Amino acid sequence: MSELEEACVHMSLDCTARHCNMLSEISFHSGELEKAEVWSTKAFEIQPDSVTALHHAALVAWNHHERQAAMDMVRKCLLIQPRHRGALDLLILLDPENHQRCRPETRDKIERLRKKKGAVSIGIHTHSDRETDPEMRLLWGDHWVRQELGKELSGLGFEQGRARPDINIHLFGSPARNVDDTALNMVWLHSHPDMATTENLRPFDYIFCASSHFLPTLTAMGYLNVELMPACTSKTPVQVPVEHDMIFLGNARESRSDGRAIVGDMIATGLDFKVWGNLWEGILPPKNYGGRYWDYERLEELYASAKITLNDHHPDMEREGFVSNKVFDILASGGFVISGKNKGLAPLFEDAVPEYESPEHLKKIVEYYLDHSEKRRCLMEKGQKIARTHTYAERAIQFTRKWVV
Repeated sequence: MSELEEACVHMSLDCTARHCNMLSEISFHSGELEKAEVWSTKAFEIQPDSVTALHHAALVAWNHHERQAAMDMVRKCLLIQPRHRGALDLLILLDPENHQRCRPETRDKIERLRKKKGAVSIGIHTHSDRETDPEMRLLWGDHWVRQELGKELSGLGFEQGRARPDINIHLFGSPARNVDDTALNMVWLHSHPDMATTENLRPFDYIFCASSHFLPTLTAMGYLNVELMPACTSKTPVQVPVEHDMIFLGNARESRSDGRAIVGDMIATGLDFKVWGNLWEGILPPKNYGGRYWDYERLEELYASAKITLNDHHPDMEREGFVSNKVFDILASGGFVISGKNKGLAPLFEDAVPEYESPEHLKKIVEYYLDHSEKRRCLMEKGQKIARTHTYAERAIQFTRKWVV
């Protein structure tokens, strides 16, 4: 038993039930159904009217194909909270006659959209919307995802900018706020998977996930209409002179003294490199600092001007196989990528993106690819070919397939 688990056992009754539910949630997220069952059972024993415990217990039974037990827990949950969205979704999953696995209200929304005269309006929402400084907003990656996706959707004839659009697309960098349940709501879970819970994706009619590895987790959580949608790019190759051996583009993280683990690893190689991004002043030696901002509209020039571009991901993205748009952008621009480990890279790009495991390993493979330009070129071309099959135009069409006949 872990220290956290031991602490929960000795807490007061209300607090223990709450923490048992939390531990059950964590177990679902990590795919440990046996632990989820232990903790949801304990929470239910302590607090029999806990709808969270009942819902978790129903999910465990459903995952174990124990239909009757799951149905019993769902009914108990709905007696306490008749509109509990997770329990209602499980009712659909447990219904052998519901082959579409779709909520009735979702079908109604789609019918309204198909019958609507005139243009359908779409709103795209991001975590960066909460940034009040327009200049700082340019430093957020999801701001540019929104811009690119918006261009493609406008090109398909959908309106943007209305206060209450017919359709909402949420780019999940953090849980959404104030979702309009009268609209058709979609979410693209493209980063920070640890923030996804058994509840906070319930407002959405459709869930798109950037990681094939994480799809079974969402299914185990009892979500409906889950579909794979990897990251993508709008970049195209450019021809520019090579000016840098090794570069990195990304903001420093305030929680780290070295700004970012990958930069510390870069420094440890003793090789020349340049970094562009926010918050690096006072962390990097001036010779390694390229600047606070590089214009998104000219990213191709930067990536194509370097022999190697290094890349990393947040730890939860690495663990759950979420590959960032940056990898697609680098490759599509004509750049070559070496990345920290991410279990989603090989399924997408095969061997085109070498992965490193330690500063020593990084130094070894960087020196190898600096010395072997032909090997570097072959992998870059292979990665570029794959990256350019994943475009914002295709993602826009994938979203619209849900309601366009």
